[in-house]
Amino acid sequence: MTAPNTRSDKLVQVEREAVTAALLQAAARLAQGRDAESILRPFCDALVAATRHIRLAWMWLGNADTTIIRPTYAVGAAREYAQALVLGADEATRPLSPVLRALAGGRPVLATVRSDSAFAPWRAEALRYGLEVMASFPFGEAGDGKQGLVAVYADEPDYFARLGWAPFVAFQHLAQVALTQAALRDRLNTLATFDSLTGLLNRGAMQGALECLHGEACRAHETYGVLLLDIDRFKLINDGYGHGVGDTVIQEMARILRESLRAEDQAGRWGGEEFLCLLPGADCAITGAIAERLRAGITAHSFAVSTGHALRATVSLGMACFPVDGDSVQTLLNHADMGLYEAKRDGRNRTARASDRGRSLFSTAQQLEAALTSGQVRPAYQPIVALADGRLVAKEALARIITPGGVLEAEHFIEAADRFQWLHRLDHDMIGQVIEHCAVTRNTQDPPIAYFVNVSTDLFHHAERVQDLLQRITRTSMPCCADTDTEKPLVIEITERQFLGDFDAVRRTLAPFLAFGIRLALDDFGSGYSSFRYLTELPFAFVKLDKVLVHRVQTTQGRRILRGLQDLARDLGFRTIAEGVEDKACADALAALGVDWAQGRYFASPQFEDAPDVSS
Repeated sequence: MTAPNTRSDKLVQVEREAVTAALLQAAARLAQGRDAESILRPFCDALVAATRHIRLAWMWLGNADTTIIRPTYAVGAAREYAQALVLGADEATRPLSPVLRALAGGRPVLATVRSDSAFAPWRAEALRYGLEVMASFPFGEAGDGKQGLVAVYADEPDYFARLGWAPFVAFQHLAQVALTQAALRDRLNTLATFDSLTGLLNRGAMQGALECLHGEACRAHETYGVLLLDIDRFKLINDGYGHGVGDTVIQEMARILRESLRAEDQAGRWGGEEFLCLLPGADCAITGAIAERLRAGITAHSFAVSTGHALRATVSLGMACFPVDGDSVQTLLNHADMGLYEAKRDGRNRTARASDRGRSLFSTAQQLEAALTSGQVRPAYQPIVALADGRLVAKEALARIITPGGVLEAEHFIEAADRFQWLHRLDHDMIGQVIEHCAVTRNTQDPPIAYFVNVSTDLFHHAERVQDLLQRITRTSMPCCADTDTEKPLVIEITERQFLGDFDAVRRTLAPFLAFGIRLALDDFGSGYSSFRYLTELPFAFVKLDKVLVHRVQTTQGRRILRGLQDLARDLGFRTIAEGVEDKACADALAALGVDWAQGRYFASPQFEDAPDVSS
């Protein structure tokens, strides 16, 4: 009497093991799923493949507030039945359908085809396919209003009762975890890809998009355009109306870009108030026309500020076209950036393509970068003498690039260094070499002399480079000058134009150097409106008289101005240095005014302390 039950138990055990093995195999693939569909499909496929008793498995994915449910994927012998299913999800039908009950309750629901009233419209068709029982397994993605469901149909009314819920529920829980992880990955990817303020692609994503576009254009021998767009005088908007209004303007600018560009174009936030636009298939004429349409549309747009108020904003655009403006992504970006620079320089609210001068500047920047990398930037030292007796008192280190064709002076590459934000690299390299030179020559110079070197504000924005220089000063035990027991031979020259505005910030950035006894010189004194305030705000030891004034020393007006500056410097305890002295008459006139020191080609041209190798 027990044999049939034993045989039945064995069959159930075999079936349970087959289903469990299939679900385990599917579970192993869960982590590979990048989205909900790729996670739930293996659930359906595994169950149908595991046993002939499961005739159908279908899945649905959608919003929680949907009113119609249709299977999005179906597999099994009865999949045609699923393809015809349309379930209403309104308030009236939700309590009746087992599928909707599962979604509403977040728990599996079992329903028998022959007896559940929800199957009334579908019962005959379901039975024709051999469907006797259905189990619905709901899923939800964490916090984003999305839902999913897998419905599994078997051909025996007691199929799930005999096998038990355990393997199905276990898989449901694993799949739910995988869905949650996929949703989190998707959100993290969104955060990493899109700018949170504008919803546009961020800089990293746009860089990737540009590289893809470039690769496609190269393979297909097609053109494309690049636009770099910047909101003019955006700081005035932020300062005048507040950062909230500034953010609104940036958001509205992003909307205008989305609506104005072609369907195939891409726009992204490149940084701050800058945007990058990619124009597939566009030649220079099309790129220019799109740029002008954007510029004109933005100029005509009224940006809402508050009730009854609005503001206008303009943009400057730099454009570059592949392949005429470059055959690499970086070259095109640099040309677009140079075009933007020229548009700003020439008055803003315009589109510009890099001019011959701009291209030359870019070429110089490439040469400078190569020289910095290969160690071909060297200091040439120009002597500074005391006008009273002609003795050597100091030297100024002037940057030079050593090339196979000769030596490039700073005037040929300093603008490129500034434009491409490499001044900090140039300053760091030059100061480092001067520090080492001071350490090497300290025992050969008697009395010791001072070494002047120009520094830009860009250096002080790179704390790691400042710290490295301070460590070098400490490591080399830079000797003291003769003037005091604490002063070092290194003198930092800054130009008043570089530090307009926040004197407290200036003091903070210079403090570490001043603490080491390094002295300051104010360069180009008399060339701007803020010099006198600088003399009261910062601890300068030297003022270098602007060479334009120095060249006018033999005019009555020039002598009066220089005499006044000299008297002021003497009263304040500063030593004066005249730059650009070209002849004896100029030197004598300066000496008669009491100017302390001088430098220029009359005394000596800048020279390398050792002969540079120009062959490499």
